Amino acid sequence: YQVYLEHIRGITPEPTPEMEEGKAVHASLEEAYKASAKLELSVDDALDKAGKEGIVLSAREVSVEGSDPIGCIDEIVFMPDRILIIDDKPGDMAWPGGKMQAWGYSLAFEEQYDPGLPIIAGIRNRDTGYEVWAQHFATEHREEVLRAVSRIRQLLDGEAIPVGTRNPRKCRTCRFCDSCD
Repeated sequence: YQVYLEHIRGITPEPTPEMEEGKAVHASLEEAYKASAKLELSVDDALDKAGKEGIVLSAREVSVEGSDPIGCIDEIVFMPDRILIIDDKPGDMAWPGGKMQAWGYSLAFEEQYDPGLPIIAGIRNRDTGYEVWAQHFATEHREEVLRAVSRIRQLLDGEAIPVGTRNPRKCRTCRFCDSCD
């Protein structure tokens, strides 16, 4: 419904304090990463180096673009035998939307780089650094992301009717709460 409000109705809400805090924390994490980074490699070079040398490498704030999903991955961990796609979130809950975002990043990464390795999608508490959730990216996740992308496209094209939440608790924390019908 937020997609409808923002892209069809043209509502641009003010950033919430939580959004501003999230931006600041992400910027801080990125600065700490840059300060400790020993190598600067492309994604393809990191994939190759991790596989050939049997080492673990990581990268932060990696832009990815698949056939539909696009985004900026908070962190990718390149291992010799798998790839870990991490999305940093506040708190210790892996909400369905957060999982969908991590799967969307996994799909975009897989389509763009075709790593030939298993991909693990994960959510990490951005404040503690602890893993909240991780799961092998599988065919059913790919299909779920593609269904969600299709639904968003239908909303944007006027081919589907947007449906808001029936859960008033979601409304209280939504950045569109003052503009929603």
